[in-house]
Amino acid sequence: MKKRVLAMVMVLCVAGIAYAFAAQDQKADPLKTNSATELQKAVSGKPGSDVTIRKTVPFKSERVDRDAAKLANAVLPKVIYPTMTHHIGYEGKKFAMTVRFNTDMDRTTVIAGGTVVLDFPKAANAPGQITWKNDREFTWVQQSDDRFVVCTYDPDCEFKLTLKDGIRSKEGLKLDGDNDGKQGGVYTLWLIDLG
Repeated sequence: MKKRVLAMVMVLCVAGIAYAFAAQDQKADPLKTNSATELQKAVSGKPGSDVTIRKTVPFKSERVDRDAAKLANAVLPKVIYPTMTHHIGYEGKKFAMTVRFNTDMDRTTVIAGGTVVLDFPKAANAPGQITWKNDREFTWVQQSDDRFVVCTYDPDCEFKLTLKDGIRSKEGLKLDGDNDGKQGGVYTLWLIDLG
């Protein structure tokens, strides 16, 4: 009999403790809700309330550079072709140089004789015409009739390709010609045509 009474007392104690915790949680939730409601009322900016909401989002958005997102994902433009002295081509008897970049370029900044210069032994800044294959690749073709007009073969013809940092990507970044990981810098490559 004592064991039964003791077991019943234990069950009642456990049930009472569980009920007390449940009652405390039920009381706490309405208090939290009321506090949150009162806080919302105070912050809402009612007349007579000392607390007002500052509208900072439009203020900040006016200061954001509209091109910042575009520049954040931009690739620093670099020349990926030609890279070696023998990367030259021909179009009939004329020199035809192909230049390829690692990103889309602003075509208006790539100007034959301006930002794209080819210096030959017989013709400094030889006249040429640029034809785009796509936004990353163009071909410069000499305007004179054949290679011998611009080159002296003794026994080979050496000439220089220069791409100035006025060349820009579509995002407006300058060509990293000197490959230092920063905008700007002239790209120079000496090329050789074997005689």
